[in-house]
Amino acid sequence: MGREVVRVPPGFEHPLDEEGGYIAGSHHELLYDADPASRTAFQIYENVSEGTPVSPVFDTAEALAKWLRQEGWQQEAIDSLLDAGHAPSFIVRS
Repeated sequence: MGREVVRVPPGFEHPLDEEGGYIAGSHHELLYDADPASRTAFQIYENVSEGTPVSPVFDTAEALAKWLRQEGWQQEAIDSLLDAGHAPSFIVRS
């Protein structure tokens, strides 16, 4: 899956369905309506579907990077994700 860094308010909670599962894409409207100045935290979302969170919310990019290292990401991939804001799920070469 592709990954995307999404800026969210601290403590942001992605909407859940009745069974406690994430509702794909339901964060878009909430974040669109949020004051941009309030979106100071970081969260990783998969972006192949409408998007669901795959990480906790972190107050800093450094805390997110530490979590990614603990999840087995290489530093080069972390730097690329944080610089670009997204990471592809795969690349096709012809």
